[in-house]
Amino acid sequence: MNNLLSRMPKKCWAYLGLSIWAALCFMLLHKSTYGIDEAAARSLLLIWSVADAVVSPVVTLGMPDFRTIFLIPIGLLWTGSVIAAKVGTILILSIAIWTIHAWRIRSGDEEGALIASGLLLMAPLTINQIDTISVAAYLFITFGFGVWADQIYRESPKAFGGMYFLQLFLSMVSVSFHPLGIAYPLALLWTWYQNPLDKKQQKYYFAGIIFSVLLSMALTSGWEHVEFFNNPIRGLSTLFSGAVNDHEISAFRWITGITMMGLLLFVVWKQARTLWADLLGKTFVLAVLIGFFVGDEIFAVIALATCLYWGVPLLLSKTSDSENGFFKQHGPALAVIFILFTVFMVFDKTRYQTLISAGLSPRDSLIKNLAETSGIFLTDASDESLNPKQPIRVASQWPGLTMLACRCDALPLPPEAKDGEALLAMLKSINYLIFDPRDPENRSLARQLSAMGAKRIETIALEDGGVIVQVKKLAIATDSESKK
Repeated sequence: MNNLLSRMPKKCWAYLGLSIWAALCFMLLHKSTYGIDEAAARSLLLIWSVADAVVSPVVTLGMPDFRTIFLIPIGLLWTGSVIAAKVGTILILSIAIWTIHAWRIRSGDEEGALIASGLLLMAPLTINQIDTISVAAYLFITFGFGVWADQIYRESPKAFGGMYFLQLFLSMVSVSFHPLGIAYPLALLWTWYQNPLDKKQQKYYFAGIIFSVLLSMALTSGWEHVEFFNNPIRGLSTLFSGAVNDHEISAFRWITGITMMGLLLFVVWKQARTLWADLLGKTFVLAVLIGFFVGDEIFAVIALATCLYWGVPLLLSKTSDSENGFFKQHGPALAVIFILFTVFMVFDKTRYQTLISAGLSPRDSLIKNLAETSGIFLTDASDESLNPKQPIRVASQWPGLTMLACRCDALPLPPEAKDGEALLAMLKSINYLIFDPRDPENRSLARQLSAMGAKRIETIALEDGGVIVQVKKLAIATDSESKK
């Protein structure tokens, strides 16, 4: 038995380890339709609409990001299954970590790459990104494939070959995901500016990358779902607890965010030369710099990966030259790794307990309340009170999530109106509105709705996640007749 185990290739052990991690990770995921990313919900709805040939208002919400390309096989094979999309995201993240791990081994950091990959997979923030089908896993796989594509092209350059167009495609994909995705084409541009194979191919790369970036931004209309200039410490505070659902940051989050910020700056400062000499390191450090202007969870997970992949080698190198025993050489590193793994597992356990108790974020609880209030789940299809000719329509701040959870037609919130009468005219076909009145972009809408009388609108629910407002059709009809 020992001989059999010793003859087993390292790749088999890696496959086994990733399989065990994937199974454990699946246990920590929500199995409902709530909690996923808004852009991911729109991508899934678009794929399902095409697969089932169903007319859906999701096409009116604009062009989704290129995450749709990765989700097409899953959406076509398992139409209507959010769980399948989450399992697919687990697979994509596994491939991405494997790719980055292999690149770091190529750079001569085998031990640090293994430790960093394990810690990154166990982090609660990483699991939360899988659960929400966020762009983090897709950014990682784009960065990983990109550096390998550039290396393969440089080893056997062929103008306008497959690797050239693959890098242009990856530039389009990464930019469509998130502002941090600009880091890859920027790093590629700087690499070809600093170390070109020849002037002619350098011009090809410059023209191709710039065109790909501009085309991607034009197709996806920028980053609609990204809020800029958030507090970066708020984003970094999600390292352990996953997501910030509260409007105020607790003391523990402040401590976590400030500590993570200090650690990130220290690692970037100490490893600046190593980071900038490598295409992958250059991509991550540029993503970190761009992330300071965004400050969301995607910035936090990129910062965590940067600290792990380039911070763990610093910890190991401090003790590797000692002439003492193993524990004196690796004692500090083992202590830090043990503490991090313990903390990560404690928060993962807390997540599992929350999952068992069916805990939802304030936003998802509000959407669930709407699904139950609108009667989509509670009304039997044979009930005569349900009129199929007049489907329920909702104007939502999160139309993709609302459509996915409520199985109803969902549209974006109406634009700013000059007065309440103009707003009421826009709501003729709307049954409900759901939004967060504390959001600065919704203040005008909240003010105009609050000025309307109870005969026109009715507040169904007011929760931490937002408000649900019902539009009374009888009142609108009466107003229209009186004007005539």
